[in-house]
Amino acid sequence: MNTTGTDTVDSSGIPGNGVDVLDVVLILAKSIRVMIAVPLLGFSIVLALFFLQPARFESEALVRMPVERTLLLQSASFLDDAVKTNQWLLAQYDKQYKAREKFRKSLRVVNISGTDIYRLQYMADTAAHAEQALSSILEQLLVASRPSPDRQEELKEKLQSQINIQQTLQKVLERLSGSIPVQENSPTDVSGQAVVAIADALEKFNQAILATETSMKGSVSTSDILQAPTRPDEPFPKGSLAKAIGVAAVLFLIMLMWAFVREAFQRAALDKGGLKKIERINRLLKNPLAFRLDK
Repeated sequence: MNTTGTDTVDSSGIPGNGVDVLDVVLILAKSIRVMIAVPLLGFSIVLALFFLQPARFESEALVRMPVERTLLLQSASFLDDAVKTNQWLLAQYDKQYKAREKFRKSLRVVNISGTDIYRLQYMADTAAHAEQALSSILEQLLVASRPSPDRQEELKEKLQSQINIQQTLQKVLERLSGSIPVQENSPTDVSGQAVVAIADALEKFNQAILATETSMKGSVSTSDILQAPTRPDEPFPKGSLAKAIGVAAVLFLIMLMWAFVREAFQRAALDKGGLKKIERINRLLKNPLAFRLDK
């Protein structure tokens, strides 16, 4: 809409910079179409994007594991092995590394604050694919957490040695405990100290045996999977109407500011002082240093 002289002058016929209620109404009336059309267009686009997105399903599992295992979940070799068990994913990509990157982006690992328990979430196009992908990740995690065959043999030998020493200490403790006389004398004190020392050593070996057995099972075992991958019943929410309304509100505010700025420039163009200001603004936009020199 073209600007007329009556749009930008006050009641005395002299261009002015002051703004009264009628000025505000006039500015809004001149730009009302744009101020409504742009936010409405933004609202429609955002809402359409939400509804046009394909359905996504999220499977979830709970796993207790050391923090270093979470780094393994993002490694290329680990993901490559996990991807190989998902033919439906490999069929979508001509290169395995593309399927691996898709696997990486679809997997989320969230720590439950203050614990060593992690929530693993995987999002796919169907509920079955989401559950299958997360199951393959957990299977690969169990395999990768177990020691290598050579290390397994070393741990077996170590465990057997610890068990032999444990059994020997147990027999010595039983014999020594049965040989302590009832009356109190010096040999009794010596035997009592020996029993305490052997019992303490026996307890340490019991703990060492448990640690070795844990190492043989791996840093993550089936008992650490607190919740198996779930099969989602409904797709993951695509978005909300509130987000679209928020976008429209932001665009409306932007267009409101644009309407007043445009009016200010139109009014400034009607007098010499305003033209000088516009000229200085143009110089500042072209060269910020020019404004400092001009001051």
